[in-house]
Amino acid sequence: MKDQLISEISKQLNIAETAGTESLCKAIYSATGKMALASIWDHPEDEKFVSIQHFKKRAAQGLDAYLSIYPKAAHRFPSNRSGIIEDIYETYRRNGFFYHSSHRLYPAAPSTGGTGQCSLYRGVPPEKPCYMSGLGLYGVTKAAEHGQSAAEMFELQKQPLSDYLQEVLASNDWNEVEWPEDAEFLRLKPPFSRGYWQEKPDKVEMPSMARYGTPNKLYVFYRWLNGHFEQKSIPSWRVDDFRTIGQPGYGEYRRIACGLLEAAQKLPPVVVKFASNYTVSIKLGYRLPPAEEDFFKLYSWPINFDITQKTPQVFQREMSEIVYPVFKQHLESIGYRFVEE
Repeated sequence: MKDQLISEISKQLNIAETAGTESLCKAIYSATGKMALASIWDHPEDEKFVSIQHFKKRAAQGLDAYLSIYPKAAHRFPSNRSGIIEDIYETYRRNGFFYHSSHRLYPAAPSTGGTGQCSLYRGVPPEKPCYMSGLGLYGVTKAAEHGQSAAEMFELQKQPLSDYLQEVLASNDWNEVEWPEDAEFLRLKPPFSRGYWQEKPDKVEMPSMARYGTPNKLYVFYRWLNGHFEQKSIPSWRVDDFRTIGQPGYGEYRRIACGLLEAAQKLPPVVVKFASNYTVSIKLGYRLPPAEEDFFKLYSWPINFDITQKTPQVFQREMSEIVYPVFKQHLESIGYRFVEE
């Protein structure tokens, strides 16, 4: 009976079954997301919303129920599951799956986009049959054309990284600078595992990026010219992650950083390995900008389901091979390089 249940769920979501707990965990993770999304339509007839707490409670109930039925998968998930529930909620929120207002959630308007035979869905009612890659909904269609691209649907970057960098560099003027003690400077050479910032500036004429200030960070371009450093301020809205709620989020600096790394020919490639279970393993050498990272997290499974705020699982994930061409086409269009092994 238990095997029939997970087989049926995997079949409905188009998740290939494999030996061990790998595909079981994928099915549990995706089914938990689908159950959480369905809860947005639980509202009474005289109201059009549910509470955030209701969404998270349904997700937690679903995950707990699946792991009680399949205890062999429980060790792959954290004993305290508040982190993974919060991550599921944030992934859907940041990708526009509901409207958010005063602790209330309203279903998003139906939207479809994609590339080739892969159609991506958002805001569809729970009864609509959908496949899933990670937490993302998709379908396979014979139609070769879509009303909108994934970039338009999820508000991803459309400009090539090089064009975006030049656009940001065009604003404001260069001024000589003496660096404050708390200044940090973008690392332009690997290994990036040592962190994205370094203590000393590079004495090169090619522009790079620095940041300083407490509690709010000021981000600037800098260069070494005629025996001194010059800086050019970067508008705060260029580095603010507008999808962040609460504390300041400067994640958009990574969009500029990727442009600088590409210009220096140091942006690491995206390394992809094809598996036998109709999934691909994707490993990033540098963290994506916020919108692209949100899309990546939405349409992929984490390698490790023990998700906390300190382990956000943003560098290596697995994705359905049906959805992968959409992800690849978008990133390649803006300047990323893929290496398929």
